[in-house]
Amino acid sequence: MFNRLALLTILLFSASNLRAQLSAYIINVGQGDAIYIELPSGGNVLIDGGPSGEPIYDFLKAKGVTKIDHVVLTHPHSDHYRGLKKVFAVTDVKNFYDTRAENIDARGDNNLRELANAEPNCVTHFPEVGSDLKWDPQVTIKVLNSCSEPVLSRDNDVINNCSLAIRFYYNGNGLLFMGDAEAAIENAMMRVFKSGLNSSVLKVSHHGSRYSSTEKFLARVQPKYAYISFGVDNVYGHPHIEALQRLRATGAKILYTTGGTQSFTIPAPKRGQSFPVEPIFNGTIVTSEQKFQDMTLTWTPDGHIEAGSNSPAMTQLEEYASPEDAVK
Repeated sequence: MFNRLALLTILLFSASNLRAQLSAYIINVGQGDAIYIELPSGGNVLIDGGPSGEPIYDFLKAKGVTKIDHVVLTHPHSDHYRGLKKVFAVTDVKNFYDTRAENIDARGDNNLRELANAEPNCVTHFPEVGSDLKWDPQVTIKVLNSCSEPVLSRDNDVINNCSLAIRFYYNGNGLLFMGDAEAAIENAMMRVFKSGLNSSVLKVSHHGSRYSSTEKFLARVQPKYAYISFGVDNVYGHPHIEALQRLRATGAKILYTTGGTQSFTIPAPKRGQSFPVEPIFNGTIVTSEQKFQDMTLTWTPDGHIEAGSNSPAMTQLEEYASPEDAVK
């Protein structure tokens, strides 16, 4: 009898410990973004859905996902929102997080928002900069950029800079998801959040565009691992060599979704473990690529920072300030 109780206790502890870990998947959706996160307490999150329904549907089906607690649209560009239409069609979505950025040349984003409004028991949220998202009692989740006030534009840079940027903090690790925010927003985030940007894992902004991932921003984030989501032979030339060189200069290990869906797990806290705990990574780390070896820097982000300094996103970000900005 005692042995049975001991075995049952071990099994229950093991199952509880497994649930208490945080797992993230940077999904191979081609030229676009989609990140699926399993939270320690059992909830789940989907940040963006990629450019079409099939890749995200195949991923969720393979994992047996039928319900998503929190769906996030970082900004209304089709390589981020189109796949979410399929998500609303095949899963039960409880909460939808959006900006008030309106891409006035697009209709698909409004169609997605209509689907969210029609989803039974789904609540739409427009989180403000500095908001703490209470998605899991074991994880600190903070919004570092958003356009929670209405913005109407056909300018791609304006829409990109409205991206919801979210930082998770669990078991000593920051996880920073940047959407497509560009250099001007990165620069403002440094002034506002300071050490609150430090993150061991970075989902690189804008598919590795030269217009993001500035040297100063990366020095503040100090990523150990950097994930870049993009499609093979995409027409934009992502990732750009300038961004790759800046990322490599930090010493970060770089992982591409073109090698397949990438994932990592942050184990649950354990008594006596070193802190911060080292994440467990699954994926192929890019060490070197011959086609980039002899190329030199061709662009500096300084001009783009100045060009974006008057964007609506910049105004909303810089209006936010408080002594609590420098989080863990």
